[in-house]
Amino acid sequence: MNNRIVVILCFISLFPIVDFAQKTDTVVTSSLPIHKNVIKFNPTPMILWSWKNVTFSYERILNMRQSISFELGYLEFPKLVADTIIDIVTITSREKWGLNATLEYRFYLTKLNTRPIPAGLYIGPYLTYYRYQFKNGLDVFPALVDTTGTLTGNFWAFNLGVELGYQFVFWKRWTLDLVLVGPSISYYGGKTEINANLDGSQIQQINEALYDELISRFPGVAALSTSGKTFQQTGKLDVFRLGFRYLVQIGFHF
Repeated sequence: MNNRIVVILCFISLFPIVDFAQKTDTVVTSSLPIHKNVIKFNPTPMILWSWKNVTFSYERILNMRQSISFELGYLEFPKLVADTIIDIVTITSREKWGLNATLEYRFYLTKLNTRPIPAGLYIGPYLTYYRYQFKNGLDVFPALVDTTGTLTGNFWAFNLGVELGYQFVFWKRWTLDLVLVGPSISYYGGKTEINANLDGSQIQQINEALYDELISRFPGVAALSTSGKTFQQTGKLDVFRLGFRYLVQIGFHF
């Protein structure tokens, strides 16, 4: 099942629980926020990519209608290539890591909300940054003598958009934050570098294999670079596309 479908189903399954929790809590009629801080844990990258991904955020309430939020996390993606790449090289070692960072500014629609901020419907701009890099050891074959090398890569993405979401506050302290709609303008960049005793045609074949794996996982990046040359030719990614953001966060309000 597609990971995005799994996330959406998780959102839907949470609504009955949240509805019950809110009914058991006393509705606060005051428009002033009782507490001004929310610490949140974001399990969405765990669901989408790997259980090793850990992301936290902090939301600070500025006034009765607005807040600002910062998010930072460690990312790991499943391996991009198999142990052997088109019978040219074999992977002998793997190193990989990534991070994500987000800045949000939220406007809570207080006329539509019956509870004080940070509960209720909100809208606002956001900026996210993702970075992922890896370094793989290579063994080239067939060869008359053992030939080793490295395959390194760096990929990043910037997303500037507007999000619409709803944050529940129940049992007075716990929060459930859902970003439901978050279109963006996204820039995807990156490059790969192969250091090994390979000719140009072999390097292009390896880039083609990497590209096929890349677009199978992230279809939105499939395009020519802005320079007019393909990733297969240069090993460089340089693409503007429309993106989308959605997530679920569990937090503590204090």
